[in-house]
Amino acid sequence: MSALGKATRNRWVRILGVAFVMYLLAFVDRVNLSMAAPFVRDDLGLTPSGLGFANGLFFWGYIILQIPAGRLASTWSPKRVLLCLLLLWSSISLTTALVQTPLELAVNRFALGLSEGGVLTCTLVLIRNWFTRAERARANALFLLTFPIGPMIAGPISGLILTYSHWRLMFVIEAIPGVLWSLVWWWAIEDRPDDAGWLPEHERVDLAAKLTAERDETVEKISGHWLSTLWHPSVLLLALYNFLALMAEWGVNFWFPTVLKETGLPIGIVGLFASVPSLLGIVMMLAVASSSDRRRERKWHMIAATALAGVPLLVLQVTGGGSWVTVICLSLATGAFLGRFGPFWTLPGEVLPATVAGVGIGLINGFGNLGGAVGPYFFGVVKTHTGNFSLALAAGGASLLLSALVAMLIRTKPPGQAANATRSG
Repeated sequence: MSALGKATRNRWVRILGVAFVMYLLAFVDRVNLSMAAPFVRDDLGLTPSGLGFANGLFFWGYIILQIPAGRLASTWSPKRVLLCLLLLWSSISLTTALVQTPLELAVNRFALGLSEGGVLTCTLVLIRNWFTRAERARANALFLLTFPIGPMIAGPISGLILTYSHWRLMFVIEAIPGVLWSLVWWWAIEDRPDDAGWLPEHERVDLAAKLTAERDETVEKISGHWLSTLWHPSVLLLALYNFLALMAEWGVNFWFPTVLKETGLPIGIVGLFASVPSLLGIVMMLAVASSSDRRRERKWHMIAATALAGVPLLVLQVTGGGSWVTVICLSLATGAFLGRFGPFWTLPGEVLPATVAGVGIGLINGFGNLGGAVGPYFFGVVKTHTGNFSLALAAGGASLLLSALVAMLIRTKPPGQAANATRSG
């Protein structure tokens, strides 16, 4: 069998590889406005707070389909739900090139958020269907490497397009690959191992047996209607934790290119510098996820990475600023922050049954991403009233530390107990 044939029969390559590219395209379409921000502001006559508000509307649209999409993915088909969302968001992203007024931009960002709502939730359900508990933090982290790799790709590409062409053309060029990738998605992805004719039979049978056994082992049962998942204590705490953490993350990520550009750097160099924080993020995500799977522990790995991310944002306040200091501090903060994702997105699947896991993930992701609406807007307001981002970055650091404190209240089973339960199954 050829190397390509072997790769397409390997679930780590096929499922995670195709899902990775799909989410990378979504990430590029989501963040490319931050690279075009100075030009969009000038053309549409927006203030920093006005642009932050328009971008924040993405997240208000983003929350609407979280729970419905998660429920459909858990009880019907994550493959089909994600295909519909992929085609929808790619089409809407392309229409960003047509906006002429601040109102049209605001409506476009809301619609883009609506179309991307449920993408992460449904993909996490898909990963839960394909990978065992001992693999899941690493599988989640490999998929979510889109977060650090996305800026490394989107920044330079967007910067190159903006150097030689108009920001409107940038949105057209970066939307087309999503439409094309839908064909690959339909060919490559199946909802679960039982449906995968391309998987070797012995591996398919063994994997399906392990996943079935795990579903009956240690997961807490949810009584009553599936909507009762929405007020499960762990789900509510994870949602609040995610809100506080993402408020800081999206505030930093959205305004980072603008912060650097205001130091006098040309837009092409800003695009390269904007990719620097991602390098440490890749290392942190893989290291933390591997440690989490090895120890079968999620909560404290997540807390440590989150708290560590807040410290550089506070340290930045006493350094005097400057391009290099800013890049270093924000790189450390972003790298540590990205380290949380593997264990964080493994937790919901370990405290909720499979039939309602998508609902819990949807609430956690949806409410958490309201922080994505608050963060960029807050940073923009601070910039408007103070002339710089210093106070906003300090608030971001404090928000990360507070989110780590909230996560301490989440009740989980001791790692040894979960591992013993798995072995006895």
